[in-house]
Amino acid sequence: MNKTNNPEKLIEIALGQYGITNYSSSFIRHNDNLTLKIDNNDDNNSYVLRIHSPITSGLQGVQHTFEGINAEMELLKSLNEQTSINLQQPINNQNGNYVSTIVDVDNNLTPLATLLTWKEGVVYTGKELNSEKLSYEVGVVLAELHNFSNNWIIPHPFIRPNYDIEKYRNLTDRLQYGVEINLFTSKQYDVILDTMKYIKIIFDRTPKVNNNWGIIHADFQGGNIIVNNDTVIPIDFGFAGYGYYLFDIGISLTSFDINLRKKVLEGYKALRPLSEEDELLISAGFILAIFGGFGFMVNNQKAHEWIQRRMPYVTQKYCRALLDNKPFLLDIE
Repeated sequence: MNKTNNPEKLIEIALGQYGITNYSSSFIRHNDNLTLKIDNNDDNNSYVLRIHSPITSGLQGVQHTFEGINAEMELLKSLNEQTSINLQQPINNQNGNYVSTIVDVDNNLTPLATLLTWKEGVVYTGKELNSEKLSYEVGVVLAELHNFSNNWIIPHPFIRPNYDIEKYRNLTDRLQYGVEINLFTSKQYDVILDTMKYIKIIFDRTPKVNNNWGIIHADFQGGNIIVNNDTVIPIDFGFAGYGYYLFDIGISLTSFDINLRKKVLEGYKALRPLSEEDELLISAGFILAIFGGFGFMVNNQKAHEWIQRRMPYVTQKYCRALLDNKPFLLDIE
């Protein structure tokens, strides 16, 4: 990953390509991208600037290449044009491109950057007074995204991650390191491997046909769900790629407690049908999202306490229920 002790220089160079020179910046987060709020003092508009340099090598992927980022911007543009979902808009730079290259000669850096419109709102917590309504709306938004994807003519080339079993096998392979440093036990890791074998069987018997498989958000959870009164705003399509629609639901449900998971599913079913059999693939997505989080963060010492605390519960509750063919999404917290 490219690093610099002077991120202000990168911000200045990036914003110069959009003609923004009089501004103030506020740090939002640094995970898969360095993300900042930009207030343009000349016109009082606000933006999100993303400098596409992941905080750890585990987060690096095709989504950080020029082609991958440009595809993400094309997706966001099409969603704005073809749906009523409340979304950020990608901003063209002065050359008419969505992706800008930051050339920092002094530090020998050339990271990529994108600029998006700012959306007012707060991160969804599940503690809101209208949390049931918001949870229902999350399901509606997911269904709208999937209906769009189901009918969208994907431009070519469209370079984005592929959320198949191989991607998650690579992530779970990294967890061997957690056993080596005594973060969790070899027996717990064996449960993960057994779960992965079963999920592969589920994936293998689920055809990648138009109504099942397409472009998904792949990270519509946690800080990527913004709410403004009763409006749900999906943000950060940085992980968007090819995957099962039901898998996308499972990822999202990891941010909801049992009572609210039911509301998410009700909202989804208002626009797209779900059968009892679909719960198996949704559950697989739920567990893979957790495995993915472990795999991404196992080399980050700051995340070790979280992994160590969560691993026994995940393997004993979620994994065991899936392996025993027992429903758990609406039964286990």
